[in-house]
Amino acid sequence: MNDDIKNFVHLFIDLPDHLISIFEGIVTFIELEPYEIFTKKDEYPNDFFIIKTGIMRSYLLNEKGAETTRAFFISGDISGANSAMMQKIPSEVNYQALTNVTGYKGDFDKLIELTLKYKEFSIFYIKALENAYLIAEELLLNISTLTSTERYIALKKRIPNIDKLITQRYIASYLNISPVQLSRIKKKLNNQ
Repeated sequence: MNDDIKNFVHLFIDLPDHLISIFEGIVTFIELEPYEIFTKKDEYPNDFFIIKTGIMRSYLLNEKGAETTRAFFISGDISGANSAMMQKIPSEVNYQALTNVTGYKGDFDKLIELTLKYKEFSIFYIKALENAYLIAEELLLNISTLTSTERYIALKKRIPNIDKLITQRYIASYLNISPVQLSRIKKKLNNQ
């Protein structure tokens, strides 16, 4: 039995070993190179991604080709175009590795089949969705109520060494500010 998968599943629910082995059957270990795309806009995705190591992001492209980072995903997170998979529509968002990323690609349709066959997987799925909802709600709250400096501080609490892991432009894009503004925020915080 794979300890990575067991530990991940146990974040949401305690499953017996035989059910964890079944879950292992729908996931495959993969490695993504920096800047490799996991899901592209307009694709019909069917894979979710459980991150073991590294950082991924979701981002939008506007009509001029400018990118806006929506979220970062780190170890223990589930990434992927969930709403597109659930609705069987093309993804509106791109998902990209920003560093070397290792983890497990999972087949969404097979996960749904497991939820229909085993109530434990239904509970796992509900818990995973609840977790994703809480993360999204916190992100929306932060966007609505915090200044860019406060959002940067919150990001640093979640990913303490983010400045050493990814380029400043992705952090600035996430904060919806320019890299120059981010430099000013960092300088101000360093002087305090």
